Amino acid sequence: MAVSPSRISALRGLRGRCPACGKGRLFAGYLKQAPACADCGAATGEIEAEDGPPWLTVLLLGPLLAALTLIAARHETWPLWMRLAGLGAFAIVAALMLLPRIKGALIGVLWGMRGSG
Repeated sequence: MAVSPSRISALRGLRGRCPACGKGRLFAGYLKQAPACADCGAATGEIEAEDGPPWLTVLLLGPLLAALTLIAARHETWPLWMRLAGLGAFAIVAALMLLPRIKGALIGVLWGMRGSG
């Protein structure tokens, strides 16, 4: 079974690699896209993910954080400040870890769609 080019480029982007070759870095900074791949020269900086990555991050983390909040509310042996601090820290760390990966995957999907269209 053949894997679609869009899926391959999305997986490459998820790893933070160039969606065209999979070798070069997709980002020059935390979320700043490199203008072009250092290995193959693909112009990955032209693809704009815009508001998609933050939206998908919230969409994915929202239900998880809601469930954790309900669980923490029932765990009354811990002080309220500890539960709130833990949930807040988890939310921040999870969003910061997930955001560049989602942005890379979205850029990869857009790259794959551009190549097939």
